Amino acid sequence: MNKRNVLIVEDDNRIATILAKTVNNFEEYEVVGIAAKAQEAIDVLVCFEPELIFLDITLSEGSGLEVLKYIRANLSDAKISVVMITAAKDTEVIQTSITHGVFDYILKPISFSRLNLTLQRYLQYSEKLANSATLEQEDVDLFLGQQHQEPTPTKSVPKGIDPITLDKVRAVMIDDATIAYTAEAMADCIGTSRTTARRYLEFLLNNNEVKADIEYGTVGRPERRYVLTHR
Repeated sequence: MNKRNVLIVEDDNRIATILAKTVNNFEEYEVVGIAAKAQEAIDVLVCFEPELIFLDITLSEGSGLEVLKYIRANLSDAKISVVMITAAKDTEVIQTSITHGVFDYILKPISFSRLNLTLQRYLQYSEKLANSATLEQEDVDLFLGQQHQEPTPTKSVPKGIDPITLDKVRAVMIDDATIAYTAEAMADCIGTSRTTARRYLEFLLNNNEVKADIEYGTVGRPERRYVLTHR
């Protein structure tokens, strides 16, 4: 399988790490670099020419817009797609990003369901370009981001599952994919009851996003431990 190389440009190390883990959880992607500064990002993308870049606007040195403009002015033949991930809501900034041909624009705080939707849409986009000589209107709409419906999930979200709380649980799991969480430990992380945390973990289990093992203690009933499933 030919993986899509991804560069993450983000000066918040925690966010960059979470983004990298989320992207790498898709077997079709591989993060080839993380940069915190504009010039560092330019150096990395010139060397690796990634297919997809997640680009923050506000960097410790320089601006993500500088990187975006450099790509369009100097690397147009590389066909690099850019997804802006930023807290910037200014109309002028958004318009500049769109004018310079960004693939998507995601506002912080990041919704993981929204991020996953972008990753899935880019896969559809890149596969269609690779395998089709001509395009239909629905394909063009997909490329222009005019198809906003989410792909049909393997299981529908049941009543009682709040998307914001679900994203919090996902973020905790992604932050350290090696940790197996009990319902009690997850409850402490997201500030809910153990029963609520277990409900969300069971939803992720039924949706194949996590797997669970049974731990038998010396006393008391056996307890489930949940760990992120790597695709």
